[in-house]
Amino acid sequence: MMLEEALTIAELEPSWPHEPTAPRPAEETVRGSVTVAHGAPFLQGHCPGFPLVPGFALVQYVHDLVRAHGVGDGGGFVLKKARFLSPVRPGEELVIEARIERGDHGVRATASVSADARPAARIALHFPQDRPDQEDE
Repeated sequence: MMLEEALTIAELEPSWPHEPTAPRPAEETVRGSVTVAHGAPFLQGHCPGFPLVPGFALVQYVHDLVRAHGVGDGGGFVLKKARFLSPVRPGEELVIEARIERGDHGVRATASVSADARPAARIALHFPQDRPDQEDE
């Protein structure tokens, strides 16, 4: 099950916009927050008896926050770094702060994730810039 499906089922809405509204600067810092519900479907079977939010969910939250701020066109991205610093449990408020840098080779997003004000993860994503000469390859 994809995280988007789980969020829909759990009726959990992240606190960031869903569509970009204006052109974005070359560099910016964006912030969002979300609380994972205790009954979120993607928690089932992950550490039974001691529920933990899986690392993929933190990566997905960073990805969704960055995409909501005009990054990417639905194409792929590269997970450059994912360092998990402390366990995240359901019910904790996640605050994500991402530094977005747009350049000739694409967009790089470097994010810190905190859970109830404690460092939880550092995640870096790269959204490569498609070059016209690569479209036929």
